[in-house]
Amino acid sequence: MSRIGVISDIHGNLHALRAVLADIETVGVDGIICLGDVVGYGPHPGACLELVQENCMGCVMGNHEEAVLKPEQGAFFNPQAQAALEFTVSRLEPHHLKIIEDMPCWANLESGTVCVHDAPVPVPCPGYVSSTEIAARVLVSMTDTRCLFGHTHIPAAFSIRKGAPESSARRLVPFAGEPIRFRGDWNYLLNPGSVGQPRDDDWRASWGILDQGRRCFSIRRVAYEVDLVQTEIELAGLPAMLGSRLRIGA
Repeated sequence: MSRIGVISDIHGNLHALRAVLADIETVGVDGIICLGDVVGYGPHPGACLELVQENCMGCVMGNHEEAVLKPEQGAFFNPQAQAALEFTVSRLEPHHLKIIEDMPCWANLESGTVCVHDAPVPVPCPGYVSSTEIAARVLVSMTDTRCLFGHTHIPAAFSIRKGAPESSARRLVPFAGEPIRFRGDWNYLLNPGSVGQPRDDDWRASWGILDQGRRCFSIRRVAYEVDLVQTEIELAGLPAMLGSRLRIGA
């Protein structure tokens, strides 16, 4: 497959996921990969799991899926995330749990590209590859040329020339519609941002395109019915801040 849609961090936001899938259909891809955290925070965890299973060729396990299977990990969540975890567990049916149980921790996407939720090698807790310093440690340890990752909810790309010191790592800012083009002797960390809860001050759902034929990665942003999601979060009895943050992309 040459052209891959990359989605991540849906977090139970069904309306954002539907909008992204519609945009993917319009643009056209050979397949879709999901980088985890399909559930958590949002009001429709089960429906999102079903849509991902129906539309994606694979989905790796995120920390919120792991917490569903191991509720004791919720002790590391903030109070809002803990409340959302309890809500999520209460809304999932056995077939939803089976979907989660079948998620791998990582997946290979053709030769030279690995898919993970947070990082392909251990990084400082809580596992966010959000700075160039942390990204550099990962890049020099990678055995694959490219790694697709999520978890931070922020579109990002980091690169380093193979064999170069950590200090030479670069952070690239993937603006919507402007592709990051790959060099043959460089390693890349690529983050598509978040479908359901962006945290880069842009409320629109974010997803990525990995074009292996043209050797580039790009970001797309999609508007969705955020007001409706906020109402559904309130009606579900979830913490109000989980709705208010959606409008400001925080």
